[in-house]
Amino acid sequence: MRYLSGLNPIAKVVEILPQVKRISEVERVATWDAAGRVAARDVIAPHDYPPFPRAAYDGYAVSSDATPGRFRVIGTVLVGQYRRDLEVRGNEAVYVTVGAFLPEGADAVVPEEAVEREGEYVVVKAKYEKYANADAPGSYVRKGLVLLSQGTVVTPFDVVGLLDVGITTIYAYRRVKVGIIATGDELITPPIDPEVAAELVMRGKVIESTASLVTWYINTYMPYVSVEEKVVTSDKHEEVRAYVEKFLELYDAVIITGGAGPSEIDHFYKLGFGGLRGFRMKPGRPTSVAVVNGKPVFGLSGYPISALHGVIRIVEPVLRYMANVTKAPGLGWLYATITQDLHGEMAQIVRVKLEAGEGGLYAKPIKAKHHSFTEPEACGVALIPPGGVKKGDIVPVLAYRDVRRLGSAST
Repeated sequence: MRYLSGLNPIAKVVEILPQVKRISEVERVATWDAAGRVAARDVIAPHDYPPFPRAAYDGYAVSSDATPGRFRVIGTVLVGQYRRDLEVRGNEAVYVTVGAFLPEGADAVVPEEAVEREGEYVVVKAKYEKYANADAPGSYVRKGLVLLSQGTVVTPFDVVGLLDVGITTIYAYRRVKVGIIATGDELITPPIDPEVAAELVMRGKVIESTASLVTWYINTYMPYVSVEEKVVTSDKHEEVRAYVEKFLELYDAVIITGGAGPSEIDHFYKLGFGGLRGFRMKPGRPTSVAVVNGKPVFGLSGYPISALHGVIRIVEPVLRYMANVTKAPGLGWLYATITQDLHGEMAQIVRVKLEAGEGGLYAKPIKAKHHSFTEPEACGVALIPPGGVKKGDIVPVLAYRDVRRLGSAST
């Protein structure tokens, strides 16, 4: 059906999802290579971490019960060293750097600048409580905690957090493979001499950019999708059909740009796949989607802004479903309303949970006693200026979780 005979509401795209074959192949992936992949199983902490008290400050590891006092320095533990042979007894101390495990018998760190050094001794004048300037055992994660749920797209922040607690492999779905076909007799394709290209544009030719824009969006915001091949064809329908059939054999989805309007060139209509033809959206009304043997075929306008609108509204939610995505990566920097007062003389970076409300996005600070990214509820980090902020202030947030509800009419 030609799209002018009846446009579909955007929300209707969910009706085709049951026809789409979801990715089922699962791979074991090294965590450091997992950014952009979709977790195929819950990632569960296999142990408490840290296993021993961990220094959060450069200084001297001591027994809190012995403070204040005069301590003999008996050794050094640097981050990355495993020194369970050292043991602090009574008024003994060990110099530690940030991230180092405290030796046996020590449960607090006295900052380097807070002691007076007297040869092989340090003098501590104040009382320090247990785990002062140290992360307690299990303070990052407890054994059994779900760090990433199935369907979460792994971000670089997740990679940091998982590696920080010793999780070096995860199970992930393979990426969705897509082929893109840019159509149009008018198209010229770089690389080409820029001066020649400029002259051709003045004579009515068009430098291919729409399919390139679609590829950029997928690579940037849909890392769980891999653009395997992009071709440029003429407007001869036989050529377009041949590539569609080839790509349906090779890949999981096909995207066609150009030749989308109700004209003699209308490739999507001529393919005869049916599906949803045209949506109530502007620009991009001729955006279309059909499912062939479980594989979606998308028709997008040849105009860049129209095609981009179609990718965001129609292509992205379908491919999210296909990739088994429940939590997608964020879209970078944005602004949100902070939900509580935050105080402090120095500039801060604070992990936040993002929630969409009637007034826009709201950033709820998450309390954390350590510096790891292992906070399952966190959606991003907010920048707090020196002096702090008041509830209701607007703050910049680097979002690494997407809070959009793709596929709904409100998106």
